[in-house]
Amino acid sequence: MDKKQYERLCYSLAKALNSAVRLYRGQECCYYYSVYHLNPDPIQPYLSAMLSSDRAAGVYATPLYQFYAYITLEEGWRLILGPSRIQNEDPRLEQELLFLLGVSEEKQEEYRRILRCLPSISAERLGWLISFLSIAINRREPRPEELFINLHVANWETEVAKRHISQSAELQEDDSLDRHRLEYNAERLLLSYIENGEPDKIEELFTAGPVLGGGPMADNTLRQVKNTCICAATLAARAAIAGGMDDAASFRLSDLYIQRVELTQDLPSLEKLRTSIILDFARQVQQVRYPAALAGDEESKSLFHACAEYVSQNLYNQIRVEEMAQQLGYSRSYLCSRFKKLTGLTITQYVLQQKILSAQRMLEFTDKSISEIAALYMFSSQSHFQNVFKCIAGQTPQTFRLQRQARAK
Repeated sequence: MDKKQYERLCYSLAKALNSAVRLYRGQECCYYYSVYHLNPDPIQPYLSAMLSSDRAAGVYATPLYQFYAYITLEEGWRLILGPSRIQNEDPRLEQELLFLLGVSEEKQEEYRRILRCLPSISAERLGWLISFLSIAINRREPRPEELFINLHVANWETEVAKRHISQSAELQEDDSLDRHRLEYNAERLLLSYIENGEPDKIEELFTAGPVLGGGPMADNTLRQVKNTCICAATLAARAAIAGGMDDAASFRLSDLYIQRVELTQDLPSLEKLRTSIILDFARQVQQVRYPAALAGDEESKSLFHACAEYVSQNLYNQIRVEEMAQQLGYSRSYLCSRFKKLTGLTITQYVLQQKILSAQRMLEFTDKSISEIAALYMFSSQSHFQNVFKCIAGQTPQTFRLQRQARAK
């Protein structure tokens, strides 16, 4: 890419992220664009660290918990984007930044206001973004040793607090009705993964960023996070019961988790605990559905997980058992007999089951027509899809969609 193309890339990124983007060649800034027109550029105290880094890419967090990201492109160009919104609203640190930047006293209030209006972008999102840029432009994914992650804070609790502060700020800005609808749909999607015993889907969902926001339930961050953990335990228990988990066992597990929540007094541990609660209930349902596969030896577990992952990654393709066996390194006859013994299902039955579970989410959360969904999951015809759907779900796709729509109102 030449300089003009890089400039267009920077401009498009700035517009997409609503953030500042800079293009450097050595120590020289060759391009800069920001929708906020902050003068001076708030990156100045941290610029040398990002320009002099010998890592190919990285995410940098300032003491005010603003995030920057940088990536080295072809021919020595270095792209830097950010900052994100201030999350650690410490007046002393804000004043220190303004002093380092040389912002005059009469302009300080306006400068602070703009800093607090910047977009809220998590370090994780920036990490995925620079990985995407590396793949798209450099034609390769950056290796872990090439990445630099700087958490320029006293302890990790600030990271967790930041996430909840930023979510609260976003909640105030969003339209109330749209926000609640978005949260409700995200909650229903997550609970459907628990009910169907799909922890791998939940883990994938969590890596995409914050899944649930939640309105204010307490006047301090610690109590707010505890309350969201308790809600997660309660809802997950009910979804697990719907998925086949024993009622008494589910409520007992929920009670134990709630007790652990109340005893936990630090934010990072609560964050991990909330994730563990959701994943644990999904795994409990998975264990109920496939007890032999998950309670057996390591080879059995490995075979089941390999098959499940293959099917999950190929739901929109025509899955052929021969190709699947070859890809996983098994003979067709061994894979079929072993899978049937572990799950009670043939591989074809399992594939259809997973396609229908995924199709149910399409029916519930999208406006795609039944014929479009049938084609998406590679069914030979709409009638074939409807017959398989009714056989597995006990009702037609149209009835399923209408019932879910009525429930959501």
